[in-house]
Amino acid sequence: MRPSLIAYFPLADAVVPTHLLDVYADAGVDIVEFGWPARDPYLDGADVRASMARAAEGDARAAFIAARERLSTHCKGLKALIMTYSEQGHPALRDPDFFRNVDSTLVVGPPESACRSALETCARNAGAGVSAFLPLPLASDDIAAATRADCYAMVQAAAGVTGPRMSFDAGNKARVVELRAKGVTVPIVLGFGISSGAQAHDAIACGADGVVVGSAVLRAALHGRGELEALLRQLREGLDA
Repeated sequence: MRPSLIAYFPLADAVVPTHLLDVYADAGVDIVEFGWPARDPYLDGADVRASMARAAEGDARAAFIAARERLSTHCKGLKALIMTYSEQGHPALRDPDFFRNVDSTLVVGPPESACRSALETCARNAGAGVSAFLPLPLASDDIAAATRADCYAMVQAAAGVTGPRMSFDAGNKARVVELRAKGVTVPIVLGFGISSGAQAHDAIACGADGVVVGSAVLRAALHGRGELEALLRQLREGLDA
C-alpha cells in the first residue's frame, strides 16, 4: 500500500475556494482532512487560526456538502475526514446526520473528555470511522485511544502548535516504534510541521505510513492553484521516493 498523503482543506474559508479540491485529486492526495471551524483551535498556529476566523463568517455545513459534491466528480477514490475540536455545543451532538458521507473523523481533545467520546460515538453511529490524534509527549490514555482507532493514528511530529518547520524531528522514529510495540495496528501518520517533499520522505523513512500537511497547504492555496499543485506533487513524490 502506498504511503498516505493527507491534506488539509478549510471549510467555509471564503479565500480557499472549493474548486481547489480538483488540485488535491489530480496531485495524488489520498485523504482530504476537512477542518471544521473551532472557537478555540488551541493546537493550531497562525495559518489555521486565521483560516478558522475567516470561516466563522460562513456556513461550514453547506461548505462541506459542496466540497463532498466536488469530490464526487472525481473517480480517484479520495476519502473525506472531518477534523474537529471537542467543543461543547458542537452541531454533531444534535444532528445525527452530521457525519453522514464521511469516511472518518478526528476529534481533538483529551481522551477522557465526555464531549470527545460523544462525538466519536456520533461518528460511528453515522457509519464513519474514528481516527486518533496523539499529542506530545505520548501519554498512555492517548495510546490506548489509538489502539481503538478505525482508520489511522496521527502523531504530533513536532512540539508546539501547527505550522511549517525547517527540519524533521528524528525522534519520530522512536515514537512510531513505541506505538507499534504498544499495540497500535492502524496506519500511523505524522503531522505538525511537515511542509516539504524531503520531510515527507523522512517521515516514511522513520516508519510512518503517511503524513498530514495543513499549514503549508493553506499557505500554498492562498498563493493560487499553481503553488498548491506544486507543493502537493512535491509531497507525493517525497512519499513515493
